[in-house]
This record gives sequence, structure tokens and C-alpha cells, in this order.
Amino acid sequence: MKFSSLSRRWRPAHRVQLLFVIVSPLIALTTQSAAQDPRVGLRAGWNDAGQAAKNLELIGHVDRSAGFVNPADLGNFGLINSDIAFRGDLVFQGSFHGFQVWDVSNPSAPKLRMSFPCPGGQGDLSTYKNLLFMSVEETLGRVDCKGGGVADTVSKERFRGVRIFDITDLDHPKQVAAVQTCRGSHTHTLVTDPKDPKNIYVYVSGTSVVRSPNELAGARYQGRVIAETAKKLHG
Repeated sequence: MKFSSLSRRWRPAHRVQLLFVIVSPLIALTTQSAAQDPRVGLRAGWNDAGQAAKNLELIGHVDRSAGFVNPADLGNFGLINSDIAFRGDLVFQGSFHGFQVWDVSNPSAPKLRMSFPCPGGQGDLSTYKNLLFMSVEETLGRVDCKGGGVADTVSKERFRGVRIFDITDLDHPKQVAAVQTCRGSHTHTLVTDPKDPKNIYVYVSGTSVVRSPNELAGARYQGRVIAETAKKLHG
């Protein structure tokens, strides 16, 4: 009985020893991986921060353009960049402050083609032929694309949803529609159907607060179809 009692008392110790044997190589492997990780010890900075990449090569860089950066507050969330869209040699760069178009025909020296301030948050973009779609989520977004936000909690001046621009004249985009949604548009997905060439479909994901039905009728149960608006614009 004494042997049995000692055996039970020592079993936890054996488990600890076994666990130590298993974990020790993992600790050594983690330490070795950290030592080989080029990201460890990178220099901090703004336009001169240290860089590390694997299987990628940086071939071009341009500092953030005037109007889309605040030198006094580099972390200003209202000027943060978001998603990008591509069309030929053009890159459409979305941001919480609007969007910019870059000419990357020479990838090593991107050139700013145009900037379009239009605050509202998120700013995810998609393009289809002569149309540009832009997600807007924050409560400060305005129908007229102007800054300053909207002071009232309920206002017809507020916009949250998907803006549609005509970019036939790329240097002078025109907002031709603005489809309001219940919770704004955090992001969206544009889909075409080869069997239905007359229509395009835009699926919207809204993650912000639900709007008051006094601002947008039926907001709590809304299921609007942006594609119908796009169909009318595109013909």
C-alpha cells in the first residue's frame, strides 16, 4: 500500500517532466525562428521605416499626397487608406476621406492622376466600365460629399451606403447616384452574370449602427437592391 501511495504521489511529477521534454524543443524552435525573422528589430519611421518582405520586391513608392495626410497627426483615422481597385494601368485607391487615382504605367514611378475628397469612412472601391462604386459607412458622411459631417442625429443630409460615380471623364468624376442603406456599407462586392449582361449586382455588407427609421424609412428591415440603380445608369 505504501508503494501504491508513493506511485500516485509521483505521477504528477512525471507528467511535468514529460511536458517539459515536449515543450523545450518548441521553445528552442520559436527562439530560432524569431532570430531568423527579418521583421524583428526593424527601424521605426514614417516614410523611412525599415522594410522586410518575403517573396515580394518593392519596385515603386510614393509618399502620401497632400490633402490625404495630416503631418500634425499621422495617425488620423479619418485619412486612413482602405481598399483599392484596378483597371488597366490605373489604380483606384480608396480611403476614409475619398479616393485617388494613380497612373502605374511605369510601376517604378507611380503618378497621381487625380484626387477626389469625399469623407464618409471606409471608401472601398469597385469599378465597372464607366462606373465607380464607393462604400460609405460612418455617420459623418454627407449626400453632397462635403466635409464637416452632420450635426443632427436624424438628417436628410446624411449619407451611408454606396455612392456611384460616372468616371467617363476620369479627371472630373461625377456622383450620379447615392443609394442609402440601413447600416451603411463597410464593404461591397460587385458581380456580373454572363447570362445577364444587362445587369450588374452589388452585394453590400454594413456593420455600423442601425439607422433611425425617421432618417431612412424601413431601415430596420431594409433590403434595397443597388443593382437596379446601376442598371439605369449603365443602360
